[in-house]
Amino acid sequence: MINFKYAVFISTFVVFLLEGLFHYNVGKNGLTSFKFPELYDFIKILLILTFFSGINAYVSKFIFDYDKNKNT
Repeated sequence: MINFKYAVFISTFVVFLLEGLFHYNVGKNGLTSFKFPELYDFIKILLILTFFSGINAYVSKFIFDYDKNKNT
């Protein structure tokens, strides 16, 4: 079974990557068409998502463990 923090990281990354791509297209062309960002912009999106997905994974793990330890 996959570790909790990795599951949170992957799910956060995938969901917000999709949201980021839609957000990018809304800003660029009002979502009249869908296109991937240029390589430099796409790398920036991936780096930001990796950073914040990691933070979210560790915060979620901390809250999950804190709550589990509090109830015992």
